[in-house]
Amino acid sequence: MGRFQRSAEGDRCRCGRPPRAVRVVSYRTHSASYRYHRCECGTEWTERMTLVDRTAPVSGDELLDVHLALADFEGKLTDLIERASA
Repeated sequence: MGRFQRSAEGDRCRCGRPPRAVRVVSYRTHSASYRYHRCECGTEWTERMTLVDRTAPVSGDELLDVHLALADFEGKLTDLIERASA
């Protein structure tokens, strides 16, 4: 059985493995969003995400930023999200 952590620690595990060694699964309800993390060492933890208002309009600048980020990107979507939040 894996070890469990109650506090969110982002994408990096306590064991020091790189973020690519952590499997991330997202789950969204109408009241909250969560990301479940599971490292290759067996450690698991849950991170509660800020709920995004999907009814709010997106600006043209935000749309261009997404297109620029995707234009030359090759890799996993989680790598892209990590790069954008850094």
